[in-house]
Amino acid sequence: MTKIGDTTNILNLVSSAITLPTMPEVLTKLNEVIADPDSSADSVAAVIAKDPSVSANLLRIANSAYYGLPIRVSSVSVAVSVLGFKMTKKIALKATVFSEFGKKRDQIQLFDPAGFWRHAIFTGTAARALAQQSAAFADSHAEDLYIAGLLHDIGKILLLEKACPRYLAMLRRAAQQKRCETEVEMEDFGFTHADVGSVLAIKWSLPEELAIAIRYHHAPSSDPFHRSLSSLVHLSDQLAWRVGFPSTLGTTAPAIDPEVYRQVGLNPQQVESLLPQVQEDFAASEMPF
Repeated sequence: MTKIGDTTNILNLVSSAITLPTMPEVLTKLNEVIADPDSSADSVAAVIAKDPSVSANLLRIANSAYYGLPIRVSSVSVAVSVLGFKMTKKIALKATVFSEFGKKRDQIQLFDPAGFWRHAIFTGTAARALAQQSAAFADSHAEDLYIAGLLHDIGKILLLEKACPRYLAMLRRAAQQKRCETEVEMEDFGFTHADVGSVLAIKWSLPEELAIAIRYHHAPSSDPFHRSLSSLVHLSDQLAWRVGFPSTLGTTAPAIDPEVYRQVGLNPQQVESLLPQVQEDFAASEMPF
């Protein structure tokens, strides 16, 4: 994990090496509309309706058992009213990330897109389930924690898309030498996939705590700001690797930081007892493709 303390430096370092994508139009428009105090559910729905992926996810969640509504919601405007602007924004973020980076690709050596998303979804599911059992996250929204887990490795997708030959060569070397990817990334790029993901989060104006958790998810003890959240993502990431959902193929799982249990507020036995529920929740989740 890079030790660069100045955010501007890491932004410049990453941006000079790879081209970061701009925020999808639907998120940009949605941010503008939600920021307007005069906006209504109808005006937010008008933006959402232009993106089929976001619309479908919004309606699916509004009709889920979690909300238990007596009637089926078939209108995006009604779904926005039911879920509220904040939840609508979170759902839009998740759906657009899947749309932007979740397109089906043929498997290539050491990287399987479907496997990557299984890892991401399991990590998000684990983060949500563990946090719901911990007093440390009593004031956090479950969906925020899911998104933190979901997006923790998004930097790998960017490296694959924007620096593909170099990134795949790095993966091959990490696999051959049986080393953690972050060590080899630092040698080959001067930064890690965690740095790349955090810079994207900053560029897209995502919540600060999300950007920081992404950056420090392999080194939560170095996180000077939101150590409990980065620790939760770190532990959830570890669980995904352990149950057979690695984010890349043939590489070595990162080492666990034992301090994370204290930060998360759960001991190893409690985490172990929650694993069947995480696996059940994951089995009931939907893949983006």
